[in-house]
Amino acid sequence: MSVAGNWCLIESDPGVFNELMAGFGADGLECIEVYNTQNTEFFKDALGLIFLFQWGNDQKKESKPLDFVDDNSIFFAKQVINNACATQALINVLFN
Repeated sequence: MSVAGNWCLIESDPGVFNELMAGFGADGLECIEVYNTQNTEFFKDALGLIFLFQWGNDQKKESKPLDFVDDNSIFFAKQVINNACATQALINVLFN
């Protein structure tokens, strides 16, 4: 068994995600990398957000909830299988 277990380890890169989406038949969609959540212009047409790196408590807590978020529509899944986060997150966004 490989280091990644049963899951293919993929790079957390928008280009890789775009290739996966094309392989799944999701035409006309694009993944982009967002470096902060302050500019909400990126989220107008977003189908989902994928957070791929652990956000520790030692980070600055200057952010605040976004005004337009409907709390009843948010789905959060915690990774329990090593190296599955990117693939599972992308599949969840596409299926929802």
